[in-house]
Amino acid sequence: MSVLFLTIGCCARMYAQENPVGNFLQQAGSNADIYNGKIEANYNVFQFDNLPYYKNPELTAATIIYRKSYYPRQRVRLDLFKEQLIVSTPDGRYGIVLYSPDVEKVVMYNKTFRWLNPAKESGLKPGFYIHLEEGKKVQLFCKESYTSQQNAITVNSNRNTRFYRFDLDIRYYLLYDNRYYPVKNKGSFTKLFSQYKKQINQFSKEHKLKFEKEEKDESLTSLAGYCDELLTSTSKQ
Repeated sequence: MSVLFLTIGCCARMYAQENPVGNFLQQAGSNADIYNGKIEANYNVFQFDNLPYYKNPELTAATIIYRKSYYPRQRVRLDLFKEQLIVSTPDGRYGIVLYSPDVEKVVMYNKTFRWLNPAKESGLKPGFYIHLEEGKKVQLFCKESYTSQQNAITVNSNRNTRFYRFDLDIRYYLLYDNRYYPVKNKGSFTKLFSQYKKQINQFSKEHKLKFEKEEKDESLTSLAGYCDELLTSTSKQ
């Protein structure tokens, strides 16, 4: 009998050594759910000219709502090519890929990200969208996405070294009356809300809104908020 117990004990220790993630999850207790997933597969930096993470590949502080549970003070990075949120285990040893559709909200870099699964007729793909404005009538989202391009560098006459580059694309969408509308500038809003064209033009002029790269987020957010006020005040009359 003692030999049997000794064998079981040895097997248990061997399993713990061979399955460190499983062993960690057993110790994580009530917080295990957010750390229960596949380990992140890192990009080979020798094959990629850049990496498709939001801002940069470094871990950053974040607050997460995942499967209706609140997780403050997490360390994460967001892969916008694979559409994956990676959370570091508390000991910092592993990056765990969360199940994206169960991520309700992520707050990082002072931005709020939400997982959206738009209807097929919208033409939009499921993914993480930045929630810029949450009004009663309209909501504004920003989608940053990456596509990959393959290039080749000739090392010598017999061999090529291949590497990949990720290209960033940024687009904005206004959710109004259960439909997503692409917006780029003031003209997008006056076309959508033609009844308020005069007010929109005046607001844009008074607030000196600019829709260039550096100020686009702020200007579109400000204009979306103003349109929400117009629509809300009209509905109350």
